[in-house]
Amino acid sequence: MEDDTAAPLASVPNQPLTQSDRHEATENGTALTTPNLSPAPFAVLGVRHRQSSQQEQQRHASSSSSSTESKFVTTATGASSPPALDQDSLPGRRKSRAGIALRSWFLGQAFGTASLVLLYMAYHGRPLWRVPFFIATLSLFHFLEFWTTARYNTRFATVSAFLLTSNGTAYNIAHAVGLTECLLTHLFPLSTLSPSSSPSSSSWSSPSSWFSTLWGPWPTAVTLLGLVLTATGQFTRSCAMAHAGTSFNHIVQTRRSTDHQLVTSGIYAYLRHPSYFGFFWWALGTQIVMGNRISLVGYAVVLWRFFSRRIANEEEFLVRFFGQHYIDYRRDTPVRIPFIP
Repeated sequence: MEDDTAAPLASVPNQPLTQSDRHEATENGTALTTPNLSPAPFAVLGVRHRQSSQQEQQRHASSSSSSTESKFVTTATGASSPPALDQDSLPGRRKSRAGIALRSWFLGQAFGTASLVLLYMAYHGRPLWRVPFFIATLSLFHFLEFWTTARYNTRFATVSAFLLTSNGTAYNIAHAVGLTECLLTHLFPLSTLSPSSSPSSSSWSSPSSWFSTLWGPWPTAVTLLGLVLTATGQFTRSCAMAHAGTSFNHIVQTRRSTDHQLVTSGIYAYLRHPSYFGFFWWALGTQIVMGNRISLVGYAVVLWRFFSRRIANEEEFLVRFFGQHYIDYRRDTPVRIPFIP
């Protein structure tokens, strides 16, 4: 950095320096500069004051300490200023870093705690392992909604990308009903347990009794099917969001943006709306695992109505955006949600 107390500039004749002159100028610590003081070209020699050893040590110490600080932007006047702050990242804004951090921490805590409780209760044959299973699965779903958006469609990585509250009241009510049914089903079963199936009986240690109590009202194969559907649905939705990249949005777009492209490769070559497919079967899978007969039917009806209407509405705009190209793609690629062509 130049010293602010540099000596006045001395003008020199407008003639080229020889190689020896350049060498001498370098050895003497002088600098050849051309300040933008006048439109006419001229050359000047700026002679810098030699600084004392104490000043050099102070400058070295200052530069060493500043290496741990955040980067600053040097302005035209030589002053340093911090980089511009994105106003959207302030607390309470759409990209609030505090809000994102808090939600990530909460979801991580919920996932970790529920997973530990799930393992403990499943190991000891407690039927209510389904409750922490649902909490862990739901926490992972909402975290992946944001993370996938932040990774592959960064400009839309807002607080609402977690989908914790943006899905509406009906979404939260549906999950509350599912948890309530699961608790009531396993805390107050319709049929009284026989002595042979009681946890205090000697038959509790037999594998058949353990699996019967663990998997609850469904046969083991049905519960395993629910686990497969849950995992497949989550994987499919996350893959769809990642593959679509900037063309994916949680909100149906009514206008085509410059980076909006029709994605027909990858998972979109097999499923026309893989994110909807993923959520539909993920939701039904969770209810199967939880043993919720009533919620399973309710989820299936509500989600089918929602996606059938949303797909029809969305595809009207897609036909406008992409014309015959999308019409051909729609004809050749299924949705794979029952009764939705």
